[in-house]
Amino acid sequence: MLARHAFAYLLSHGVPAIVGFVGIALYSRWLTPEEYGRYALLFASAAVMNAVVFEWLKVSVLRLQRNGAPNEVFYMSVKVVFFALLGITFVCASGFWLLSNGSQIDGFLILLALVLSWGQSWYQLNLSLLRAELKPLQYGKVAFARAVLGLALASLFIWFGYAEIGLLLGLIGGLLLSTMPLFRKRWGFSIKPALVSLPLLRSYAAYGLPLTITLLLGMIIHQSDRFIIGAMMGVEATGSYAVTYDLTEQSIFTLLLIVNLAAFPLAVKKLDNEGEQAANRQVKANMTLLLAIGLPMLIGFVMARESIATLFLGEAFRETAVSLIPFIAVGALLKGFKLYGIDILFHLKKQTKLQIIPVVLAAVANVGLTIWFIPSYGLQGAAIATVIAYALAILSSWFLLYFQQTSLPFPVKGFVKIMCAGTVMFFALLPFSSESSAFALILQILIGIFSYSVVLGLLSVKQIRLFLRKRTKQNETA
Repeated sequence: MLARHAFAYLLSHGVPAIVGFVGIALYSRWLTPEEYGRYALLFASAAVMNAVVFEWLKVSVLRLQRNGAPNEVFYMSVKVVFFALLGITFVCASGFWLLSNGSQIDGFLILLALVLSWGQSWYQLNLSLLRAELKPLQYGKVAFARAVLGLALASLFIWFGYAEIGLLLGLIGGLLLSTMPLFRKRWGFSIKPALVSLPLLRSYAAYGLPLTITLLLGMIIHQSDRFIIGAMMGVEATGSYAVTYDLTEQSIFTLLLIVNLAAFPLAVKKLDNEGEQAANRQVKANMTLLLAIGLPMLIGFVMARESIATLFLGEAFRETAVSLIPFIAVGALLKGFKLYGIDILFHLKKQTKLQIIPVVLAAVANVGLTIWFIPSYGLQGAAIATVIAYALAILSSWFLLYFQQTSLPFPVKGFVKIMCAGTVMFFALLPFSSESSAFALILQILIGIFSYSVVLGLLSVKQIRLFLRKRTKQNETA
């Protein structure tokens, strides 16, 4: 079931990801590093606001909403809370602008970041509900609409000369327009306070609000380097760093996200229906698939970074990208494994408070090391600090789970096989690593896929045979 659901999400999420890569290729050619840097800082500000104020509601819907069809009480309760949060953020942002006397910070930029945060939050909330209902195809339609509309609108606004502001306006338009059909069909325009369920909201708050600190600290790990680079090296350096980060991390992280989109609801269902042991087996399968996809992506980006930078980024960004891609790729894999491999154990046991400790350590380490490394290593120092922070988060989470007497379903045998296949892939690509053309990238992709899949297949013959036997029996029964 995991493979079937993951494939469905791959089809429905892969196309929007490709659209996103096209967007990065275009934006890095149309915008200067300074313009992209200003966009990155505003986007990071919106993401932090989203994590602090809205994210808890999204994760609560995903974890606590059952497979049954949500009723009017559910929709009204969540809608009222969401609009209340909109009002709170607007009041806080207005107060922040007034305290700054409107002189140091442009009020329009504050409003733009605020609306972007609202759009991100509403979009993610709707996608979480579709995930909880195990509807990957409908999920994909919304994600595809958001990606295409965002790219089209952003391109149009940039063409009219609005630069990074046009890019942000396009993204906001894609977020809001893609979810408009869901709003009309599911949520409606009326507000009926009498239908709000306080017990439902209390259960969501009890589960989700403790995650706010964790989510904020996680956002610090992910976004703080952009603010620090902007303060220490300038907005132009932020743009060069951010565009490489967006290209590399989104490529690797999107595939890991696809696995999690399918895997997390299945693990929850196993826990609810069959108990902890069945859930642990599902988590182990999830980890195996995460590593099996993430490691070859990491190796591919490292070995083909010259071709990737040449084809997907504008000339002003390429040199920096080649030096940063290896570190960002490692960080993306570690981040994905932590969020979707290890943190899932905290969520399944509803022990979200325990997640705070590892993330506090990682956030402090990331900020401190970034400030320490930048003077000596420049932008590479920021990327290295992020790698160390995610590694520290993984290790501390693992030890915390161990001392809580929680079984750790790490797939040791599967990991060894994946490492062996990855090693063969690395040496197969080594002679072609300095090439930088479209033909070279296609060749590198084919060589990488062939070498990795053949070796992993040979090491997994027994599992493949068992899978084929089960499929044959299922077909005969049907």
